[in-house]
Amino acid sequence: MVSTYSLGRLFRIRVGLHISWVVLFAFVTWTLAQAFSDLTPLVAAALAALCAMLLFASVVVHEFAHALVARRFDVQTQGITLFIFGGVATLENEPPTPRAEVAIALAGPVVSGAIALAAAGAMAVCDRFDATPLGAGAAIGFAYVAVANAVLAVFNLIPAFPMDGGRVLRALLWMRTRDRRAATIAAALVGVTLAVCAVVASLVMLGSTHAWPYAWYATLGGFIAWSGWTHLRTARTPAG
Repeated sequence: MVSTYSLGRLFRIRVGLHISWVVLFAFVTWTLAQAFSDLTPLVAAALAALCAMLLFASVVVHEFAHALVARRFDVQTQGITLFIFGGVATLENEPPTPRAEVAIALAGPVVSGAIALAAAGAMAVCDRFDATPLGAGAAIGFAYVAVANAVLAVFNLIPAFPMDGGRVLRALLWMRTRDRRAATIAAALVGVTLAVCAVVASLVMLGSTHAWPYAWYATLGGFIAWSGWTHLRTARTPAG
């Protein structure tokens, strides 16, 4: 059974959609629809779906920022895939220098921050000039997109390899040691440690509060830990 479906190509980069993304899209749409209580159910659902699409479009833009900056350093991108944890750009090879890695890693969070500011501005315009229920609903939707992108920018800067912040950490270690393999191992160890701590903290909070969002945080932390561990094992494996 095919789990990832192609959406086509943009800038010669393949964009794919993993089936798990549908679950997240449905959840975000349902959550947003609850906030549009002043609108009819049909209009609320349509507006929520539109806002969810804007949110995921901004995730794609985040990943394209990585890919297009990487191209400037002769690092090609195999493809960009949307899945339940957001999106990922798969690079064909590693950045050639630490400075290239920093530029590629920071491109995504910088663009997400810019989108957050733009969405916040759109929210302010809706609040100022449209007092109708639909205008209020649009303001809520833009607020959600603004907050989500701000969180995306800040979250990705956490130094947990292979997240963007972890890649910046690896670049800094690479600059200092002049050894990319050793820098990868060190950054991956930091990433796995932070992710495991996040999982434990989330499970403790889940047990004490029974608030379901902590289950999501624990799952996300587990995914980051697994990804970091995979990179760690690869870096520790002797070449050839």
